Amino acid sequence: MDRIENKPKIIEGNMLYLVVTMLLITVGSFAQRKNIFVGLLITEYIITLVPILLYLIIKKYNIKKVLRLNKLTKKEILLIPAITLLAYPIGAFLNSLMMIIISIFGELLESPLPSPSSGGSYIIGLFVIAITPGICEEFMFRGFLMRCYDNKGYKKAILISSVLFGLMHFNIQNLLGPIFLGVLFGFLVYRTNSLFAGIIGHITNNGFAWTLTYIISSSDIPMEQTEEVGMQISETMSIIISAVFLLAIALVTGIFAYKLYKKLPNRQLENLHMNNEENQVEIIDDIDESKDIKINNIFKYMPVIVIMIIYIYLHMILYI
Repeated sequence: MDRIENKPKIIEGNMLYLVVTMLLITVGSFAQRKNIFVGLLITEYIITLVPILLYLIIKKYNIKKVLRLNKLTKKEILLIPAITLLAYPIGAFLNSLMMIIISIFGELLESPLPSPSSGGSYIIGLFVIAITPGICEEFMFRGFLMRCYDNKGYKKAILISSVLFGLMHFNIQNLLGPIFLGVLFGFLVYRTNSLFAGIIGHITNNGFAWTLTYIISSSDIPMEQTEEVGMQISETMSIIISAVFLLAIALVTGIFAYKLYKKLPNRQLENLHMNNEENQVEIIDDIDESKDIKINNIFKYMPVIVIMIIYIYLHMILYI
């Protein structure tokens, strides 16, 4: 029999987030240093996806309802990739802003992901870097964590889960982009009431980025020419120029992305109805815990605070 509230609470989401993240920066990092692709598969499937599914099964939650495993219409399946691609320049622009700040005060770090050197490595990369994270990370963030924060309202649930999504990448150069993408995928999932919307969007974004990397790495531009151009302007200035260019594109494509988003069937009323029923027990719990609400709130968010402290500490080591 399903649990009455039919969803995990914030403390459950935060605790699992802490466990998964700690495994990521220890076991996952070690595995990725040995072999980046194999390490990523271990990180995504064994460290990220399996704990979520096991937890939901052990706690006897309704997996389909908690994770919003609902079918998409053909119209939605066609619109979601288009929205994601049109929104891509926005995420790239936000990442470039962070890179500008870092380049002013320190050195930029190279991407840990290798560039695809052949058609074979490109295909393997599509599975490891696009499809795998698109499934596993969406189950974690737009599925499990966003549901845990539902009682705070869907906008806060989307924002909080997106920030946690950005932090879990443990790369400050790649922080604002993932947060934006988390918000985008969150709204897609909420509007369609289907986790598959986030999965399709995530795979589309990562696949497009990987394809761009492959095209650039396979281009015939001589390295000497690239270095000669790079010597003429500073690294910071080149990033600023790129950011301005990306902003111009993002302003145009963002408008079209929003228009397409509005064409998606709006299933928010279904979410609201379900959340109202589920939150009845949540409200009772909040009343029962009101005697010591401050202590409870600190305990509830302590796992996230721990991850933020670790995040800041690790980046201080890298950049200071």
